[in-house]
Amino acid sequence: MASDARLPGMLPDSAHPSGTAAGRRRDRRAGRRPGRPADGPGTRLTFAARLPAAAGLVFCGIAAWSVIGNLLSPHYGFSQYPRGWAAAAAGAVLVLMAGLYLLQQRSTGALSRHRGLRNLMRVILWAGLFALQVRLVFAVRLPADWDSHAVFESAAGLAQGTQTALSSYFGINPNNTLLALLLSAYLRFVTALGVTDLEMAAAFLNAVVLFAVTVLTYWAARMLAGTSAAVLALLPLGIFVLFSPWAGVLYSDTVGMVFPILILCLLLAACRSGHWQVRIPLWILAGAAGAVGYGIKPTVLICLVAAGLTALCLLPGRQGTAGLLAGLAVVTGSFLAAYAGISTFERNSAAVPDTDRALPATHFLKVGAQQAPGPHGPYYGSYNQSDAETTVQIADPQERFRHGLDVYAARVQAMGPAGYAGFLNHKLLWITGDGSFFTWGEGTVDGNDFVSDNPADQAIQDFFGNTRPHFPWTLSLWQGTWFLLLALAAVPLALRTPVLLRPELSAVRIALLGLLLFLLLSEARSRFLYLYTPYFILLAVVSFQALGRRFLPARTGQDPARHRGPARTGRAAGRAKYGEGD
Repeated sequence: MASDARLPGMLPDSAHPSGTAAGRRRDRRAGRRPGRPADGPGTRLTFAARLPAAAGLVFCGIAAWSVIGNLLSPHYGFSQYPRGWAAAAAGAVLVLMAGLYLLQQRSTGALSRHRGLRNLMRVILWAGLFALQVRLVFAVRLPADWDSHAVFESAAGLAQGTQTALSSYFGINPNNTLLALLLSAYLRFVTALGVTDLEMAAAFLNAVVLFAVTVLTYWAARMLAGTSAAVLALLPLGIFVLFSPWAGVLYSDTVGMVFPILILCLLLAACRSGHWQVRIPLWILAGAAGAVGYGIKPTVLICLVAAGLTALCLLPGRQGTAGLLAGLAVVTGSFLAAYAGISTFERNSAAVPDTDRALPATHFLKVGAQQAPGPHGPYYGSYNQSDAETTVQIADPQERFRHGLDVYAARVQAMGPAGYAGFLNHKLLWITGDGSFFTWGEGTVDGNDFVSDNPADQAIQDFFGNTRPHFPWTLSLWQGTWFLLLALAAVPLALRTPVLLRPELSAVRIALLGLLLFLLLSEARSRFLYLYTPYFILLAVVSFQALGRRFLPARTGQDPARHRGPARTGRAAGRAKYGEGD
């Protein structure tokens, strides 16, 4: 099959990071270095084709500065982490990753000879992770508070028939309407099954969502860099998803986290498929997932835009662009159709209140240009009650829109160019400097308000509650691991290998760059980064794998003379050589 027939678009295929045998032979015939994009006959790297990698390196620079800037001058969120213990946690996680990497290299041969044992270990692992996720979420569930209270109470009211429409909150904050409607449908379903504890049902849904994020991130890492990287990803996934800072709250931050990683998985799977009848449904699903995700958390759209921009940059100077254009067209069409369907449903639903009083986009621009005192230092661009009340009091929608722009312009003018640049720098460091993702910083609940009073649950709560005795240990683990992820994400600044600068990874970096730029201008806090945590994890493990191959050469634990086994050829040989087994 011609090479460009295998390139479906959106996230362009390239010589696999692990380098398949066929891909390396094709590279040599085409006169390319191994690992360069296999974009088809006659491909030349144009200026536009280099832009995704360049934009990705800009993100790497921002990630590096986020770590350095916070080491020099910490910017705390709601909780103040112990700096020494956070550094120790980062070192411990790094050592664990190195040990896991070496263990995989040494055990590859033994496991490959015992497929049954390997499959049994997988079943035990995933079943155990799911059971543990449910157990932890049940233990640390919290009463609904702040915006999540409006979402849960309205959803439960619709499900139980105690109310016929969403509360007036959704007329001001329509961005949570879809989440409330979907949650009400779920609660209606479990109520029909005889479930009466809807808080417990919501907690179970939160656990399922978090577990799905773990599975999807593992799948994405496996497609990007093989099984070795996927297994490495389980360590930070355990810290940030299994032991999620937001495990106790079902809200758009956890529900929305499914969509960026799901979209990435669908696009990567389409890239790997050689059949149009597989690619087209995957593209349709990716576009539809983007529309649903956008309705739950608008920043989900950024990952689709990043993938599209990356694909567009690779069009000039390339032969056989049909795959890329088809992928762009199908994903875009699917997104627009799904978005139109969702919008029409919400407009025509009797349960959805009128949105004439909705907060305009310029309100968040206004809020994003102010700072307020916090418990451990200033909050930059965070929620401001006074700003919200001022905006809501303006009756005319157009005047409300202009008001946001006017206040934003006045605040920026008052700071001056240098002052505003300094403000944005502090805001960046504040957003990226909190590895707990602003947990306990919303609403009024604290570590004394957990729902369960079971002694076993209280032992778990001691590690999650901000007023509990062991919380500093968990906080240090989150913070140290977060700084480690940022540092590893910045590795391509120093190690610019073709593997790390592939278009797929550049698209991931561009998505994170777009997210940070958006948050710099809009209302923001570290909680808004949480739904893209899987992207940070993917970049970190791929970078660590590259470092491991350079600095941690490991024996496979298999004597070639004694355990040669049947010869592998073609793609299987490439996958086995570079640790991309099944």
